[in-house]
Parts: sequence; C-alpha cells; structure tokens
Amino acid sequence: TIDGKAISVEENTTIMEAAAANGIPIPKLCYLKGINEIAACRVCVVELEGKDRLITSCNNVAKDGMVIHTNSPKVRRHRRTTVEMILSQHDCECVTCPRSGNCSLQKVANDLNIFDNPYKSEIERQ
Repeated sequence: TIDGKAISVEENTTIMEAAAANGIPIPKLCYLKGINEIAACRVCVVELEGKDRLITSCNNVAKDGMVIHTNSPKVRRHRRTTVEMILSQHDCECVTCPRSGNCSLQKVANDLNIFDNPYKSEIERQ
C-alpha cells in the first residue's frame, strides 16, 4: 500500500513509478528515467514500515506487502531539511531567473513552504 491505497504494479516497478501511476505525487529533483536514477538529491524519500531509515522511491522497487508513507511527519522533516541544504548552495535569484515558474527546485521549495533558509551561505560569483 502507498498512503493507505492498495497498489498493484508490474514487477520491477519503482515505488516512485507505482505512486505516480496511482495519482500519488512524490517530489523529485534528480530523477530522469533511463538517464539519471542515482537517488542523489534524496528529495524522493519515503517511509517504509518496518525500516528505521527512509528509502529513496526512485530506485527502490515496489514489492508485495510493502506499506509506504510518502508524506509522514518524518518524511516531511527530512525533505524540508534536504531542500534547505540544497538551497543553501543555490543563488535563489528566482525573480530574475529565466526558469522562474518552471523550476523543479522552486516548486518543491514552495510545496514545502520554504520561504527563508536557515542554512544561508555566500555564493561565490564568477
């Protein structure tokens, strides 16, 4: 199940794909099927009942009997901290950026209600 919804998918379907096919959104930044599936951004983490650690949904296969939570308090806290850390190394000049309004990072940050970053750092301009 994913977020209480019984899911049935083909073998070798990732948790992210299973969720998407059933209308359950999981945010992602680095995942591009067939191109980049290394789970580097860690934004797509989910909680798997019975495991202490969160797992990435983009490169873990959905299996029979899994109980997945995509939006638990633990998942939200982890996602928020991860995105804040990513933003700490980002220039955040969204108003003047040509991608503003069409930016995955901006969308994820907005969805997580991140409007100020506690991990600000100076970005070197070259």
